[in-house]
Amino acid sequence: MAPAEKRGLEDGGGGPPPPALKKRCRSFDLEIRGCRHLQELAATCFLSVQISLESVVARIPEEVTKALTSFFNRAPSLCRTLIEQNHTPRYKLTFMNGLGNEVFTRKVIRATDGEPLKICMVGNGPDGTAPHRLLSAKIKIVVLDGDFNRHNQEGWVSEEFRSYIVRPRDKVGAVLAGVSELSLKNGEAYLHGATFSDNSKFVRSGQFRLGAMVDEEELGERVQEGITEPFIVKDRRSEGNQKHNIPLLNDDVWRLKKISNGGVLHVALRDHNIFNVKDLLRLYHKDEQALRKILIKASELVWTTIVEHAKKCDPGKELYSFFVEASNVTLFFNSVCQIVGASFNDNYMPFSDLDKSGKDLVGQWSKDAYKNMTYGQPDFEMENGKPRPINLGVFQGFSMQGLSGEENRNVCQTDDQQGNSGNNSKQCKLKRLGSVRVTQNNEGTHKRKESTKA
Repeated sequence: MAPAEKRGLEDGGGGPPPPALKKRCRSFDLEIRGCRHLQELAATCFLSVQISLESVVARIPEEVTKALTSFFNRAPSLCRTLIEQNHTPRYKLTFMNGLGNEVFTRKVIRATDGEPLKICMVGNGPDGTAPHRLLSAKIKIVVLDGDFNRHNQEGWVSEEFRSYIVRPRDKVGAVLAGVSELSLKNGEAYLHGATFSDNSKFVRSGQFRLGAMVDEEELGERVQEGITEPFIVKDRRSEGNQKHNIPLLNDDVWRLKKISNGGVLHVALRDHNIFNVKDLLRLYHKDEQALRKILIKASELVWTTIVEHAKKCDPGKELYSFFVEASNVTLFFNSVCQIVGASFNDNYMPFSDLDKSGKDLVGQWSKDAYKNMTYGQPDFEMENGKPRPINLGVFQGFSMQGLSGEENRNVCQTDDQQGNSGNNSKQCKLKRLGSVRVTQNNEGTHKRKESTKA
C-alpha cells in the first residue's frame, strides 16, 4: 500500500468500510442484544426467587411455633401413653353379664337373661378391695366399634379405647339414647332404660361393643375400661323374623336356623303337623329317620344346623315316667321325649352314667315306650339331679307287661291263672301314684312297686 493511502485510512478518511467489517459489526450487535436479554431474564428470575424465599423465611417461625406448640400440648398424652403401656392399672371395670348376639334398635338394652347390664369395679390383681373413691365413681357408657380388641388382649391404653368410640351419623343423632352416665354404689351399677337409636351396619365391622369408662382426671388414677362381647344391632322392624339364639319350646319352627318362614322346609314340617320346636324335638328323639325324611330336601349341613340349634332349647324340669313291669324299671323322659335316666329297683341312674350295654337296653325299652306313651301332665320333675314326684295321686305315664308289645290292660291275672278267662280268674285294678304301681285284688292289697314310699 502506498504511504498516502495508508495515511488516509488512519485519519478516518477515504471510502466506505469493507463488507467483512460490516458483517463482523452486525454479529457483535446481536451478541450485545442477547446478553442484555439474558441479564433482564436473570434479574426477573432472581426477583421471583427472592420474593419466594422471603415468604418462606417469613413462615418458618410460624410453622416452627405451631410444631413446638403441638408437641408440647401432646407431650402429657404421649407420656401418659408410654406409662400405660408399661404399667397395668390396679383396677378395672367389668360387665358381669352380657348381651345376646343380636340387639334391636329402640328396645331397652338388657342382658341375655333379661336382667339389666351390671358393671362392677374390681381389682386387676391381688390388690383387694378398691378404695371408696373408686367404689362410688361416676362412669360413662359408650358405644365402640366391634373391631376394638379383636385379638382379645388383656389390656389396652386409654387413647386406643377412645379412638374406637363410635361417632353418630349425620341426621341420625347419638347412637346410644337414654341413661348413659351412672354412679357406682359399693362398686356396682346397673344400666336401665338405654336403647340404640341406630344400627351397626355403618361401622367397619358391622358390630358394636358397649364400653364403660371413668373420668381419670377426676379420680387421678388410671382405671381400665370394661367392654362387652361384640354384637349386631338391627333395625327393630326386622325383629319379627328374628332367629332366636336359644329357641324356646313354643317357638314357631321357622325360628330355627336354616328354616325360612313359609319356605320349603317350613311347609314340609307343617304338612306333618310339626308347628313348633317342641314338635320337632319330640319326633327327632322318637324317630330321627322319620324327621330326616320330612326334611329330605335339606343338605347334611342344613340338617345338622337345624338339629343343633333346636337342641339348645331348654326342655324344662318336668318329666314323664314309664314303668317296665317285667324288669321292675322306671324310665324317665323329659318334655321332648328324650330319655334322661332310669330307676333300677328304686336306684336312679342318669342315662349318661350307664355303660354301653345299659344304654342299649334302656334304648330298646324307650322304643317300646314311644309306641305306648302319650303326654298329658308330667308326673315327675327333676330336682337336684333326681326325679321327684309332682302328684302322687295322678299318673300320666303308661306301664307295659314285659317287652312283648302287648297292649296295656287295666285288668291283669295272677301268675297261676294267666290265660284263663273264666269266672274264677282273679282280677286286679291298676293304679299309678307317681311311679308307684299298686295292685288291688279281692283278697287284699299287695304292693308291687313303691319307689316313692315315704
